[in-house]
Amino acid sequence: MNRKEQNTLMDRHNRIMAAILTRFRNMVLAATEPLPTSTAIPQASLNAMTMNNEVSALIKEVENLLALNREIKKLWIAGPLRKPGDADEKNLQKEIDEKASQVSKLYNTLVELEIEAARKSATQKALAIAEVKKEDSYVRIKHESR
Repeated sequence: MNRKEQNTLMDRHNRIMAAILTRFRNMVLAATEPLPTSTAIPQASLNAMTMNNEVSALIKEVENLLALNREIKKLWIAGPLRKPGDADEKNLQKEIDEKASQVSKLYNTLVELEIEAARKSATQKALAIAEVKKEDSYVRIKHESR
């Protein structure tokens, strides 16, 4: 993510936070506004309607903040999208291919070593379990129990 995108995300965050604070302030002002004695009922109704509108707007702004939070997490986990043909993309793809080739070679070497170790182990086990001794023209097999 380049510097411009970071500034854009920070600007969006700051604008959303300012909107949340403004909506909350307007809601509190509507709730605490003193009622005049002559027009108490219409003014109270207007204040209630204002509070309802401000609460709805406050909820919407908090939803916007949560959406921004999800977007930042997505960029953090997956990384920003790159444009096709970007120089960084070509270098990154080349580096990924080299690392994949190294991992493949290491894996193949590991598999070969495991096969060779299994063969040696089987041979040693066979020699340890059965000992062949030739005595007086016959073969005697000594079995060792473990």
